[in-house]
Amino acid sequence: MTFPIRPRHIPGEPASGYARRLAEANGCDWRANPFAGRGVSTTLLARGDTRALVPILGRETVDGIDRYSPRRMRDGHILLNGEKLEPAQVFYERQCCCVACWADDAACETDGTVPMRHLRCWWSVAAVSVCPIHNLRLNDRCLQCDRTIRLAGARVTVCRCGANLARSPRIVVEPHATAADAYVVGRLGGCPRVPEAILDALPLCDAIALMQRLGCCVSAGRDVRFGKTDPADRPAMMLAGFHAVRTGDKGIEKTIDALLAAPGRPDRLRVQLGQLYSWFAALPDGELQSWMANRIANVVRRNQLCWQGWERHVVEPPTPDRISASRAKACLDAGWDRTVAILEAAGLRSDVDERCRPTVDRRQVEMLASRVGRFINVDILAGTLGITPASVRKLVAADILPRGPLALAAFRHPRFDPIEVDAILDRMQGNAPVVEVPPSDSVSIVRAARKVGIVALCRAILDGQIVATARVVGTPGLAGIRIRSAGIAELSRARNDPWIGPLEAGKTLGMRRNGLDLIVAAGHIRTIKDARRLRLLDRADVASFQTRYVSTTELSHSLRTSARSILSRLAERGCRPAIELALGDRIEIRLYERSVIGILRRATDDVERGSISVVGNQLHLGCRQPRTE
Repeated sequence: MTFPIRPRHIPGEPASGYARRLAEANGCDWRANPFAGRGVSTTLLARGDTRALVPILGRETVDGIDRYSPRRMRDGHILLNGEKLEPAQVFYERQCCCVACWADDAACETDGTVPMRHLRCWWSVAAVSVCPIHNLRLNDRCLQCDRTIRLAGARVTVCRCGANLARSPRIVVEPHATAADAYVVGRLGGCPRVPEAILDALPLCDAIALMQRLGCCVSAGRDVRFGKTDPADRPAMMLAGFHAVRTGDKGIEKTIDALLAAPGRPDRLRVQLGQLYSWFAALPDGELQSWMANRIANVVRRNQLCWQGWERHVVEPPTPDRISASRAKACLDAGWDRTVAILEAAGLRSDVDERCRPTVDRRQVEMLASRVGRFINVDILAGTLGITPASVRKLVAADILPRGPLALAAFRHPRFDPIEVDAILDRMQGNAPVVEVPPSDSVSIVRAARKVGIVALCRAILDGQIVATARVVGTPGLAGIRIRSAGIAELSRARNDPWIGPLEAGKTLGMRRNGLDLIVAAGHIRTIKDARRLRLLDRADVASFQTRYVSTTELSHSLRTSARSILSRLAERGCRPAIELALGDRIEIRLYERSVIGILRRATDDVERGSISVVGNQLHLGCRQPRTE
């Protein structure tokens, strides 16, 4: 078939659209394929292969048409009107249309012989869903058959079912929602171009991908893949990405910061950025990859984060003087949980639970490792102070030798910083002079502690009640600090305070701490709390309680029999406990009035008369006298 009528090619019209308009101008039926007999494939025309049109139209005309047809380049990209696109960003046999554009074309048809309604090359770009000229949604489905519009038949405006596509409904879109589409269409020559510095520096395929990926992260979250989203939501995502890009480099970095603000796994920047990082890591070398790498590097540098694998994307490390917590773990030679605890105790880590874990200063970690390495245990500290390990534990329990937060975080068992211990010794020494020979009227702290107790003595020195008189050269620790001998007598008199601690009260009553706590909770002994919020017991109440009550344990020890036997004897004589307290399901305290001693004194089953005596409120078993006849 020949085509005597040659309509003028309209700029922006692809080869597949011009061929169908050529057939329509020459009176071909819309159901026919007039090019089949000439060896022209409409499928190849849709993909930019226009070689079969050269014998029909001539080289000059075909060269003009090629510019607006999607042609594959050697590097795999698609070239359309001078812009590079990815193959997945172009529709080939699928057709979109704007009925308002066709209405404008119909107004230009003067004689009616040459059809002017034509396809636009930018209608085949998948990212364009709106006509920015008329603010209408592009139609891609036939209203009559509800099928996707395909490039088939001999007319542009007729569907495969025969419906007139030019009469499709118009879906109006708000002008502010067409900004992203207007930018893409402007670069393809369909409307006035909107300049955007960041996007203009990129190929169109990268500009579209950047808008879509940023918009997906902003709208749907970091873990959502753009390819898995609903196609109906993608225009809004690209619009959100376009507005993010318009904020400039700093605006993009703020968007990345927002992704980092969500909770994430430790030291994993790629997890924090989600699908945005996955897309970025797969980018080939080029303008977009370099630009995104610089944005991420700036965010990493500003937040001092850990970026594993940075060397694949940037030349210099974003944080050269900082290391990740994983490398700090190796430097501290500790487990992961203990490393985190050490760094937090030292104040080197922050907002761990709120965002991606930050890096830490390399030199501070090395200094921290050196400090942790010089910590000493209880035995070494006892030798340094010149006291026993038990005395060290007493001082620790009394908070005189405190375990700092770093020691608590770094070690399971008590460890101490020698520098902190030396500071405590300096406080005890005060303004006392350093001498080679101890003063004659002085005694060392170690020796004085044997009379009044190490805790009471050290606390009195630290509180200023007792002042050190000298510190002997060459004598380490507490043994080298001397105090006046007269101060010991004063401290001994101070121990006659009407209030005593739970430890002394327990020794007086012969009770464990659990039993004493039950007695106090029941109100049998009055208590107060001192300035340090420590509980003290009334000394008179403790003495009265000891005089009034006796335990089965004390009775069994004195009678050299079992507590069960004592309980059995008392039960036979109808004696019930005066105080019986339980801890859970177990009887912890069972006390009797001391009058039961007289009852047991009259018991002659196994013990002779007179063999039981009471001396100093204590029950004693006398010697068995031999029987003489």
